[in-house]
Amino acid sequence: MKSPAKAPQRAPQTGVAATPETGGLVDLQRLAGNRAVQAAITTVNPPPVRPRQATPVQRLWSRTEFKEKTNAGFLAGRGKTMKQIDALLGEYDEIKSSGGQLTPGSKQDRAINILHEIVEDIDIWFSTHEGDKSRSTKRIPGLVKLQTDARKEAADLTAIRAKSREFMGQKEELVTRTENQFKTQMEGNFSSILTKLGPVFSAAAPASGDTGEIEIAVKVPVDPSGTGYLGFRIKASVERLKKKAMKMRFELAVVGGAKIGNVAEIGGELGMYLEAQGGTPEQALELVSYGVYRRFRESSVLPREMANFIWGGSGTAVGWNRSEKWAAKVEKENFKDKATFTPGDSDTAGAYVETGGLAGVKAKGGIGGVVDAEGGGQFSTGQKYDYSSVKGLKSKHGEELGKAMKAPAVRGAQHHLGESMHHLEFGFSATGGPFAGALKVGIDWSTQMRNKGAARLQAVKVGLEASASLPMEQLVAGGLGGYATAIGASVARGIRAAATGASSDKNTASQNVGEIVGGCENGATAITQIAHVPKEAFVPKFESGQPPPGFAAPVDLKLSVQGLYDFFEKKWVFEFKLEYIKNINVNAGVFEMKVKQGQRLLRVTYDGGEWIVD
Repeated sequence: MKSPAKAPQRAPQTGVAATPETGGLVDLQRLAGNRAVQAAITTVNPPPVRPRQATPVQRLWSRTEFKEKTNAGFLAGRGKTMKQIDALLGEYDEIKSSGGQLTPGSKQDRAINILHEIVEDIDIWFSTHEGDKSRSTKRIPGLVKLQTDARKEAADLTAIRAKSREFMGQKEELVTRTENQFKTQMEGNFSSILTKLGPVFSAAAPASGDTGEIEIAVKVPVDPSGTGYLGFRIKASVERLKKKAMKMRFELAVVGGAKIGNVAEIGGELGMYLEAQGGTPEQALELVSYGVYRRFRESSVLPREMANFIWGGSGTAVGWNRSEKWAAKVEKENFKDKATFTPGDSDTAGAYVETGGLAGVKAKGGIGGVVDAEGGGQFSTGQKYDYSSVKGLKSKHGEELGKAMKAPAVRGAQHHLGESMHHLEFGFSATGGPFAGALKVGIDWSTQMRNKGAARLQAVKVGLEASASLPMEQLVAGGLGGYATAIGASVARGIRAAATGASSDKNTASQNVGEIVGGCENGATAITQIAHVPKEAFVPKFESGQPPPGFAAPVDLKLSVQGLYDFFEKKWVFEFKLEYIKNINVNAGVFEMKVKQGQRLLRVTYDGGEWIVD
């Protein structure tokens, strides 16, 4: 007796026809936002579907719902972070209204990025309201729920995206995470802008030992005779140390002086400087930002709200918390005990930033119309922030390096975290023809932290420089015509020597010897004929038909010898360095510009007992 045939099971009526091929995808899309979707995706053998009462789908709050759930009361404003989350939810609502979050493409990818940004921005809100006892705490339950739901919905949409691409036969690719610009802004506005310049400085000094420098001076006459002048000077220099470590310095000064005919000039300057060294160009620039931040905080004149807004995005206590957390992160990532580093990482262990003011004098003129001489001095004083000073002065006040400082109960400047440093440098240089030489002496001393208030000599430096300049401005501006004959003769001799070598080579087939020698001879003859080409043919064509006024492009080969005694470390340091330096100089009277790019050919150093060649 045959058993009665079982009636086929019917899928629940959903209003959408599902085939075996599309059923899984449709189910996933229908469940978008449902808390059970992840389990449905990861289950290998899901149980058979049985008819049951429909469960309400729990989706992400809309913008309106979120604002209602996070209302902190009458007249409670919504800060910058809350407004950003509102805007993201509004954008997500628009994508969701057309089902764009379910369809593979740019809208779906943007929806997933929005959800990630919501999670990150809520983290920012919590970090900046840590310890907050205001009525803003009423928003916490709503923020916690939104963040939880956003995480789950992001996971759901990511799984739906993967399943959809698989169904359509598209290559599986992860969602490209776009930059959360709000997060970048809140993690230090000024610093974020600076660190984006990292690739520019990397290009200026791409390899270990490379240097780059640009200096611009504008001198405007202040009297009809043109004797006196006022203006400004801007200078930026970088040096690539070991690995990716970089040292950079910026100077901005007001200049003034007088010219005595065409034979001498006496001048002075007053300005400010920033100097930093970090493990990478980006870290060095971040330290520049940190140095300026500390000077704002330690100022008795500038209100704290200025630093709050520039580095924290808000002039309120929220801005204080954001900026201090950023500063603590910079300290933790850069200021490290150099005793923990290996010798190969010695440059990255010396991270610091120094900011301050400078003043200088100089005089230059000619000697007998043959030698140009220049002498002068510069004094600078500022605050230096490094591992020793920040750690020592924070511990003195019961705080820790890498930990955010709490806002003081009373208004006024924060205590200093930098060591007061002073530098005095003077020197003399002379140039005669293609040769130049210089003598420089520097003295460094401090009056804070390491010596507990008493002035202490830090280091004495003595340096000698000698360089020879190749007349590249003649090659560039005057053309190669004057050198073409000599260059051509040398090339021709080289070709003929190669032909002779080929004819005597036992490995050369005899039938090819005549062809090789004949071809080389023809090439040599062609090269020697370059002497008959007019010299004007080798002069570059500038836009004006002539080289720019005051244009020069010499290439220097410079040898420098420097000796330094470090009174703090109690050791001698010597350095012998050979550099190849390319220059571009423009002197158009009122405007002067110097650009240098150097490559280190050889360096020999002695650092406390060991000679190193690199």
